[in-house]
Amino acid sequence: MALAGLGSPVTLERSAQFDVAGPAGVLRVLVSAPTAPPPPSGYGVIYAIDAGWTFGTLRDTLRLQGGDAPRGPTVVVALGWPVPDLIDLPRRGPDLVGSNAAATLALLTDTIVPRIEAALPVDPAHRMILGHSFGGAFALRAGLTHPELFSHIAAGSPSIWTDPDWFLRTPPPQAGAPKVLVTLGALEFPEAAAAAGTPPERVDRLRARDMAGRAEAMATRLGTQAEIVDGASHGSSVPAFLARAAGFLWR
Repeated sequence: MALAGLGSPVTLERSAQFDVAGPAGVLRVLVSAPTAPPPPSGYGVIYAIDAGWTFGTLRDTLRLQGGDAPRGPTVVVALGWPVPDLIDLPRRGPDLVGSNAAATLALLTDTIVPRIEAALPVDPAHRMILGHSFGGAFALRAGLTHPELFSHIAAGSPSIWTDPDWFLRTPPPQAGAPKVLVTLGALEFPEAAAAAGTPPERVDRLRARDMAGRAEAMATRLGTQAEIVDGASHGSSVPAFLARAAGFLWR
């Protein structure tokens, strides 16, 4: 929607978008490339789910962290839906953790990644899959089933409850397994949420899904420990998660 009297739309430098045919309709891919030339090994790259909630923040975070060593120039590739805010809530669950999730993952690995990396030189040792909530569950499944493709997994508040048998019982890959970052908001623990005045129905849902407990158990299975974002809820933990993920790619 145009903002009357406030000028023309903003165009982000060195950014692009394209559409691909997804399992239940079109998916939109946003790309942001660094201004710096690629190193000899290629750019780092973050493949992020939920473009409407990740693309802009990751792009800005990487630029703000650009002077901090050791970090290399990093491409952001974010997957969303062709709606104004890039988040199609009715499609999001099925596409990421439901009946279409396997097809979405195949689209990412077989179509999107090759198209991006035919256009931009990428370092396979710094290739991350990232997501939050449903996207966090998607990122974990993508990275664990394709350890040859993704060197790093960043999962913010992953929705392990959507398929706990797979996540908590399937043996993770050993040799060459990706490095894993798992974060949680402190207020995703039911007792902390209740003490902070979170509505009782939300606390009950956190408890029934065991959001925090299952995410912590998944992190332990993968040989790491969930990082807790103080004072943050499920949604408000996202900016801190993205900032940590941007640095984690270069650890």
